[in-house]
Amino acid sequence: MTITHLTDVTLIDGTGRDPVPRSWLRIEDGRIAAVGAGAAPRGAADEVIDCAGRTVMPGLIDAHAHLGAVDHLDRLLDGPRAVYAAAVLREIRSTLEQGFTTIRDAGYTDAGFRLAIEGGQVPGPRLLVSNGPLSQTGGHSDLRRGHEREPAVMFDGLVWTGVVADGVERVRWAAREVLRAGADQVKVMASGGCASHGDDVTDTQFTREELAAIVHEAGARGRPVIAHAYNPEAIANAVEAGVRSIEHGNLMDEASAALMAEKGTYLVPTIATFELLSADGLAVGMTQTQVDQINTVLDSAFTSLRMAMDAGVRIGSGSDLLGRHQPRKALELELQARVTGPLEAIRSATAVNAGLIGRGHDLGTIGEGMIADLLLVDGSPAEDITVLQKKEAVHAVFQSGRRTVDRRPERTGAPAEGTI
Repeated sequence: MTITHLTDVTLIDGTGRDPVPRSWLRIEDGRIAAVGAGAAPRGAADEVIDCAGRTVMPGLIDAHAHLGAVDHLDRLLDGPRAVYAAAVLREIRSTLEQGFTTIRDAGYTDAGFRLAIEGGQVPGPRLLVSNGPLSQTGGHSDLRRGHEREPAVMFDGLVWTGVVADGVERVRWAAREVLRAGADQVKVMASGGCASHGDDVTDTQFTREELAAIVHEAGARGRPVIAHAYNPEAIANAVEAGVRSIEHGNLMDEASAALMAEKGTYLVPTIATFELLSADGLAVGMTQTQVDQINTVLDSAFTSLRMAMDAGVRIGSGSDLLGRHQPRKALELELQARVTGPLEAIRSATAVNAGLIGRGHDLGTIGEGMIADLLLVDGSPAEDITVLQKKEAVHAVFQSGRRTVDRRPERTGAPAEGTI
C-alpha cells in the first residue's frame, strides 16, 4: 500500500465551498483516505509533501473536447496519417499537463486513443470518446461539399468526421455503428452549427422520432446521448427524446431552459471556442459567414448561461477547442466565471462534470473514498481563476494518487526536496 501525505495546502474541494487554508490530505492506494484542517496527524507515509500553502483541488474535467481535432475540420483527413496520430498523442499529453485529468470527447477522436492511454502507451487523461458524431444528410457533421459523394461513415481508421444517417432505421444503425466501435457516449447533431458549410445555427436537425431512436439504442448499451443544439426547437426535441446533455445551447429561450431543468438535462456551455474563433476564425480557415455565426452565438452565450442558471439547470463545463486553440482549455472556466463566479465555475468543471459522466460517486470532489485525481496549483483560483490557464502554475497532477505531471521547483534547483 502506497501512502502519501500532502500538508499545508489550501483546499478547494470542488463542492463550491470556500477554500480552506492549512489543510492536509492522506492518499492511500490511489484514493483519498482522509482530509482535514489544521496540523496533519502523524503516521507512516511513503512520501510527505509540504505544499507551502498552495492550492489543492480536484483534477479538471472537460466535458466537451475534441482531442482528435488537431487542425481545422476540413483538413483532418489531409497529410500523412502517422503525422496526424503523433499530433493527437501530443495533444493528449498536453491536455493532462494543463490539469485536465478526465476528458469527455465530443467527436472525431477514435476509441483507439482511449485504449492507448489505458494501456499505458501514452500518458493522458481518463478519456470518454464519442467516435463519429451522428448527422443527418446535410447536417452539421456532414462535411461533404455539394459535389462530393462520400460513404455514410466518414472514418479513415484514425479520425471520425461523422456518420450520416436519415430515418429511424438508419439512425439506429448509425448509433449501433459508433457503439460497436467503442463509443462511451453517442454524439448527435440536433441543430446546425458554426463550422459547417451547408447549414445555420438556427436550423433544427433530426426529427424527435430519430433522436428518440438514437437514445433508445444508446440506452440499450448503457450509454448516454449528448446533443449539439443551439436553438429552442432543437433543444426541446433533444431533451424530450431523453438526451443526457445539451452542448452549447446558446440560443435557448426560457421555455427550453425550464424544460431542461424539469427533465434533469445538463447544459455544457462552450464559450471558449466562440471567444477564440471570434478573434481569429478567418486566420484558421473559417469563412466570413462562419465567423459571423460565431459572433452571433458568442453574443448570446452569457445570456443563455444566466438563463439556464436561473432556471435551475445543472451546468457543466466544456471547451470545444480545435487546432491551435487546444492549449487554452482552461479559458472556459474564466468565461463561465463572469456569470457564475470562480468557485461555481470550478464546481462545474469538477463535481458537476463528474456527475454528468456518471462518476460523481468517485470523481470531481475531494473527500474520503474519492479517487485522488488532484491538482497542486501555485496561486489561488478562487481569487484569480486565470491562474489555471498558466501551465507552469500547475505544479503537479495526480491521477489515482500517482504523480503523472511534476513541475516541482527543486527540479530546477529551488526549495528543498519534498516541497512543491
